Amino acid sequence: LGDVYKRQMKRALALILAAVMALALVACGQKETPTTPDNSDQQQEDQTPEGWVPTKDIEFVIPFGAGGGNDVMVRKIVEIIEKNNLCPVNIVPVNKSGGSGVVGYTYLTSKGAGDEYTLASTSASFYTQPLAGNSPFTPDETNFSFVAHMVKDPVVLVANPKYGFTSMQDIVDYAKAHPGELKWGGIGNASDDAIIMYMFNDLAGIDLTYVPYDDSGLLQAAVLGGHIALSVNSLAEAEEHMKAGTMTPIAVCADERLAGLPDVSTTAEQGYDISHQQSRGIVMNAGVKEEVLAYYSDLFQQVAETDEWKDFTEKNAMSNIFLPYDQYAAYAEEMLADYTEYLALANANQ
Repeated sequence: LGDVYKRQMKRALALILAAVMALALVACGQKETPTTPDNSDQQQEDQTPEGWVPTKDIEFVIPFGAGGGNDVMVRKIVEIIEKNNLCPVNIVPVNKSGGSGVVGYTYLTSKGAGDEYTLASTSASFYTQPLAGNSPFTPDETNFSFVAHMVKDPVVLVANPKYGFTSMQDIVDYAKAHPGELKWGGIGNASDDAIIMYMFNDLAGIDLTYVPYDDSGLLQAAVLGGHIALSVNSLAEAEEHMKAGTMTPIAVCADERLAGLPDVSTTAEQGYDISHQQSRGIVMNAGVKEEVLAYYSDLFQQVAETDEWKDFTEKNAMSNIFLPYDQYAAYAEEMLADYTEYLALANANQ
């Protein structure tokens, strides 16, 4: 009996030991197995971008003709984005000129409220055309989402060389001797071009005649061909012609002389304080989600901080004044108020 009991006890102990070992192996397996999935989940989380990111090509509408200040600015922005791989999709510049910007903004709004893949650049006519009753779109958040303000752009007063003008006083003397004869060209009837001319008329007591054109290409052709005597252009638009001697720089409409034209004095230095400068920014349709605006605003801020952009703005005498989307809308309201005042002056002198 003793031997039988001993054999049974040994068998029971063996079974108990086997069970304990099996449980230990299961526990070890359960402890080690989750390690890989946990790390994988963390890696996947780290690789997932936060917020909205574009997944198809973006259209960048330029509501003006090729070669103008807006066209030059937009294409430089796109070049910098591509060169520095700042955006995962293509950004395609598209010129939609006509009506001093109205055609381009009409095209933009045709994409529908909340559209996430269409941008447009702005200039003075973004504000002035609605104020003049020439646009169905008001420059506020009922029609547009404000993405980023990029630059303030001074202009250069230029003349066709055949007139022999070298100063604003030359223009004043000729205009007083030939009232109404001198023609000053600009983009549209309600624009910075027109405002500056009417300011000059008012300050000098002269009667320059304003001639509107649909885009900067036509305007420059008119000056170069001698069809009009005078116009104002951004440095980017006029620099090549001034170097070639086909346009004569008269004065710069800026607070101080431009680095690119150190020998050309400001309008204030010549006795006529017309330092008005053009604002250039980027908008989308109304109703765009805030996370989308934040993405584009950050994208254009990255552009504004590159050495390429700083060199570009310095070369073209632009003031690099970046404003993000959450500040640009308020700034646009201020600009609208300023242009209301400027156009009142222009209308009073027409």
